[in-house]
Amino acid sequence: MSVRPFLRLLPAALVAFTALHADEPVVLDPVEVTGSVPGYLRLDSPTTVTSHTGSFLKTTGVSTYADLAPLVPGLFISEQSVANSSLYLRGIGTDNGDPRTTQRVAVFQDNVLLANNAGLNVALFDLDRVDILKGPQPAVFGRGTQIGAVSFVTNKARNETSTELTAGVGSFNARTVSGYTNLPVITDKLFVRAAFTIDQADGYVDNLADGSDLQGRDTVAFRGSLRWQPSAETTADLIVNVQHDTPPGIAFKSMSPLLSDGNPYTAANLNRGRALGADRTVFGLTGIISHQLNEAWTLTSTTGWRDVDAAEEFDADGSPLFLLEAGEYTQAHQFSHDVRLSYDADERFKSSIGAGVFWQKASQRLPLSSDLNQLFQALAGVAPPFPLPTNYQEEFTNYGESKAADLFGDASYKLTSKFTVGASLRLTHEKLTSGYESINTPTPTLFPLPILPTAGGGNSLFAPTTLRQTSESYNSWTGALNGSYEITKQHTAYASVGKGRRPPSLTYSQDPAFNLIELKEEVVWNYEAGLKGTLANQRIAYDVAVFQYYYSNFQTQNSLAPPPAPTVATDGGRARGQGFETSLQGTVNDHLTLFGSYGFTDAQFSALDEDGQPQTYAGNSFRLTSRHVIALGGTVSLPVDAVGTFFVTPSWEYKSEHFFEDNNQKSGGTLRQGGFGLMNLRVGYRTPDNRWEVVLWARNLLDHDYLIDAGNIAADFGFPTSVRGAPRTLGLNITARF
Repeated sequence: MSVRPFLRLLPAALVAFTALHADEPVVLDPVEVTGSVPGYLRLDSPTTVTSHTGSFLKTTGVSTYADLAPLVPGLFISEQSVANSSLYLRGIGTDNGDPRTTQRVAVFQDNVLLANNAGLNVALFDLDRVDILKGPQPAVFGRGTQIGAVSFVTNKARNETSTELTAGVGSFNARTVSGYTNLPVITDKLFVRAAFTIDQADGYVDNLADGSDLQGRDTVAFRGSLRWQPSAETTADLIVNVQHDTPPGIAFKSMSPLLSDGNPYTAANLNRGRALGADRTVFGLTGIISHQLNEAWTLTSTTGWRDVDAAEEFDADGSPLFLLEAGEYTQAHQFSHDVRLSYDADERFKSSIGAGVFWQKASQRLPLSSDLNQLFQALAGVAPPFPLPTNYQEEFTNYGESKAADLFGDASYKLTSKFTVGASLRLTHEKLTSGYESINTPTPTLFPLPILPTAGGGNSLFAPTTLRQTSESYNSWTGALNGSYEITKQHTAYASVGKGRRPPSLTYSQDPAFNLIELKEEVVWNYEAGLKGTLANQRIAYDVAVFQYYYSNFQTQNSLAPPPAPTVATDGGRARGQGFETSLQGTVNDHLTLFGSYGFTDAQFSALDEDGQPQTYAGNSFRLTSRHVIALGGTVSLPVDAVGTFFVTPSWEYKSEHFFEDNNQKSGGTLRQGGFGLMNLRVGYRTPDNRWEVVLWARNLLDHDYLIDAGNIAADFGFPTSVRGAPRTLGLNITARF
């Protein structure tokens, strides 16, 4: 199906439709996007931002990261489980839980970085808004971001008495309960808010091994918020987040006809059954203090503490055989503090300067079990020459510690009444410590048989070693220059250039030599220009942006040898990306709102590496990155006097073909998903006093089959697996407000 003619007609259709209601002016409220300081980024700021309010997320039924991604041009997310998520922005991202590396796409919750991959996926409930900032952000947050950021801003306690409770049921025995209550403890001074969500559902993939299920949900999350306003100039917020997840296992299913039926959309047969799944606890404590020193100066302080304790067991081979039974056990502790002094009293000049410290210490333990007889035969095609252990076990652990201190600031100056220039800068000093340990197998064999090239010392997979540890210190800078031009009061053009970075990485080779591998600092230069504003008597808000970026020292994974062989990290890669993004949000009248977005992303590995040599992945597209993504939808409301309001919200999302591995040719080029579209629908009724609401909803209404991932660990052994996406799901939610 060709979507381009439809896209060309969409803006004109919106303008023409709103012209029919020109006598009913509707003024769109500007959406403010903030970093560490309220109002720091506004709709007319010289950066590309997609921002959605909490009410919009509710209206469209967004409750997970995967639900959010289609509404943001250039954002690609795969959720295998809550402890194993992949976030990519404009083609660049990271899904590696190794604590010795840093995420390329930063995720913030109330301005606190969610640094550990196992803990970055948090429940989306009681949100004020979500902001997705594209490109390097040197000075918006307490920590710099390399290629962009996803920022979740929660609702804080307010000077009001209100309560909301939502209960729902749905397909696959889904049960959800969520809500909040807000109370003023001392009128105009001290307020408290408590919010929670319970989200449970059986898995949508049956496991024939023991009748269990896979790809389910089981999340309980709570947030407590306390706000103190001792004076009109001072506000202090204390926020506590606790989340516990115990979902069933990931539905890895072998794509090999020798290990399964080869159909990713039929039941799985994973031998460990109910032993598969995750058990994760995330705790966070955040303190935010804002004090207006005078009319010109404001001081803001943000302090955060986070703990992540995650354990996950999965059947990596996706078959009933005992080939690759794996686990991932993560523990992480994090502290951050930053303070910012902002100046905003001059119509022409605005600025801020800040400093921050960051610390994280984490470990990732990776056990692997196998019947070596079955594994040898699957790899070699023949039985081993002598009996091997049937429950062979090995494990290795990665350790990482990061200590950093930052100075950052930004400034903007109006050269004329219409033309503004700005700059931002971050200086960072950090000390990185990395460690690696691999234990001797507790199930040795009399005659060790090397299965992988990394075997040795009596181990068949990874050579054993006691803890090896090293530390290095680095100094770095990132920055950005930008300019904006106010064409009219309704339209602003902007352009920017920014430098982002990913810190160096210290790792060890897993072969018996245990060589130290120091990966260089990864640098990206990002260029973009855009136009944003309102149309049709301010009924339609729009934004358009083009971008191009260039990466040097791009950290990639290369295989040591043909399968079976693990990959090793290298830093000599070059990559480039370019694209176009646009979105529209229209309020036609009191009864109709519309939204739409389109993103084109062309992100590939360059032909030559840093040394001028051909790259292994030259011309390959990045993992999860579709060239074309579209989202369309709207809400029609029909008020009936003395009865209430009936409403319907249809939405449609489309993604073109994308690959699941940076190596597009891996497994014969089969690790990909063709283009597909999903239709979602919400139909509801609201009482005249807005106290009761009933919503019937459907996701993937047309029951389209699609994959959310393919390849995975087993692909390195020559038998890849796949994970299917959710089929059609239906449900009913009832909301009460007091």
